Parts: sequence; structure tokens; C-alpha cells
Amino acid sequence: MKLNFLVPKQPIFFNSFVGLSEKVVEIAELLNKLFQSQNIEQISEFSKAAKQIEHQADEITHNIVFRLNRTFVTPFDREDIYNLTEGLDDIIDLIENVIHNIEIYKIDVNEKFLSDYASIISQAAGKLSTLTKLLQKRKYSDEFKQLIVDIHTIEDRGDEIYLGVIKDLFENGRDPISVIKIKDINDDLENVIDEFQATSNTFENILVKSQ
Repeated sequence: MKLNFLVPKQPIFFNSFVGLSEKVVEIAELLNKLFQSQNIEQISEFSKAAKQIEHQADEITHNIVFRLNRTFVTPFDREDIYNLTEGLDDIIDLIENVIHNIEIYKIDVNEKFLSDYASIISQAAGKLSTLTKLLQKRKYSDEFKQLIVDIHTIEDRGDEIYLGVIKDLFENGRDPISVIKIKDINDDLENVIDEFQATSNTFENILVKSQ
């Protein structure tokens, strides 16, 4: 028998998760705008904006950990709270790193594979944000399940983009320095997509254990 009435509500955790997921959406939108930009000179402004979002996310993350260490009864397992927080924060860190590396490498933001990645990253961010809002209901609903499936499908699309870039690098005779730079950015963007899937799995594990 579940004694849910004995567990006090902890809206602060859910509100913080929503806050982190909003930062995921914000930095995903920033990435999308960067790849739509026609002026490489603006990259430094995008990089500064990404760093600011990353700092704001870190503050939310630190607040969650602070409260986790001082809360006796939590809405679900402490390890799950930590893993979910870490996953959301890692997505933001990884995207910030992509923008930072594009600035350092002076990558042409009009490369098609960049906009392809940006599109699916924006989709994944939106779906992850919805998952976060549904989490407080603690119900493994059809909507929740479909969002998990959608994010896994997006990860599959990310694999297709990744392999397409690798194929292009070896078929189109780019100079070695360009190959290294683009391969690094391609790896970074694949890591972003992989982290979306890993974090969606954390969401799923939390609700499966609570049923």
C-alpha cells in the first residue's frame, strides 16, 4: 500500500526542474538563431549569451543540490533527483560548449549539418520541457510515454546526421584542418542529442519506479 499522504509536497524541486528545462529551451533557441545568422562576426555575442544562460542554469542546479541536502522527505529518490538535475544541466553545458567551440574554430555557421542539428535539438528541448511539466503528476500517461518515444526517435535522426557528416568529410576532399574542426563540432552535437535521450530515460525511470 502506498502511503502518499505521508509524503509532503515539495514544489520547490518541481519548480526548479521546470526552471532548468526552460534554460534548455532557451539555449536551444539561441543555438538555432546562431545557425540562422548570416554574420559570423556576431558569434561572440551568441557565445556571451550562452555563457549567461549556463551560469543561470548552474545557479538553479546548486539550489536544487542545496535543498536536497537539507530536505528529509523528497518527492522521489534522492539519487533520481540528482541524476535528473545533472542531466538537464549537462545538456545546457554541452550546447554552451558547442557555441564556444564554433567561435574558437570560426566554423561557417551556414554549414547545412549545423541547421539540421539545431532543428532536432529545438524539438528535443520542447519535448523535454513538456516532460518536466508532466513529471509532477507522477503518472506514466500515454502523453508522457509518447514524448519519451519522440526523443528516442530524434536521437536516431541525430545518428543519421552524424554519419552523414562523417561521410561528407571523407568524400568531398576538405583540407585536414577543416576536417578536424568539423569532426569536433559534429561529435559535440551528437553528444548533445545523446544527452537528451539519456535524460529522457531518467524521467522514465523515475515514473516507472513510482507506479
